[in-house]
Amino acid sequence: MPTLSFDSLEIHYELSGSGPLLILHHGWGSRSSDWEQGGWLNALEKHATLLVFDSVGHGLSTPSHEPADHTVEQRVAVVTALADEVGAGKFGFFGFSMGGRTGLELAASVPERLSILVIGGMHLLPPSVEATKFERRMVVLRSGRAKLRGNDPLALAASHEALLQWQGAGDRIVNHNAPTLLFCGEDDPYFANARESAQNLNYDFTALPKTNHTDAFFASDLAVRSVTDFVSNHLS
Repeated sequence: MPTLSFDSLEIHYELSGSGPLLILHHGWGSRSSDWEQGGWLNALEKHATLLVFDSVGHGLSTPSHEPADHTVEQRVAVVTALADEVGAGKFGFFGFSMGGRTGLELAASVPERLSILVIGGMHLLPPSVEATKFERRMVVLRSGRAKLRGNDPLALAASHEALLQWQGAGDRIVNHNAPTLLFCGEDDPYFANARESAQNLNYDFTALPKTNHTDAFFASDLAVRSVTDFVSNHLS
């Protein structure tokens, strides 16, 4: 995988497909290779040049223990640096869960860079609305008891600590006018807020029946079809 050097961080990324650029940002605790497992790469690379990457603290990228390296704003800076690295002024962005928060911050802070936006399994509200869950998970991650798929538990704890600093994007998305799709499983605790977020901003929304948060990414043909149709119709 190629590597982007960004400040003190090393970001591993990979390109596939052809056409306009679409950057994919995985969720917390995941990694770039999971996009293939979920069926996304095979479907989307027919319509776009896909850039997948391991976000800070995940996969092969720098496992920083510093919360400042994991903020949503820092993730936005990494995404735009990746786009610059491959020579793209504008790009499509697809983020799932934690990656969805990054996409919403892109829409709030650098809307001029986005050609389309896809958000999976996430809403506009700040993570502080579920602070107790985040704080309990950080305790487990820092205790050494967490069972992980190869990621550094202290880096994931720093990621959670940084996420709690994000204030959300709902009242700051004022200049974003790129086509936008949200999708969410109906059995996902985020479903009601995700649907309300889409309704409030007049975005397209796909509800996934009998689908939880994890399966919306790894095991939903409906999600893959909906996003692929949206990308093929709107990304240029």
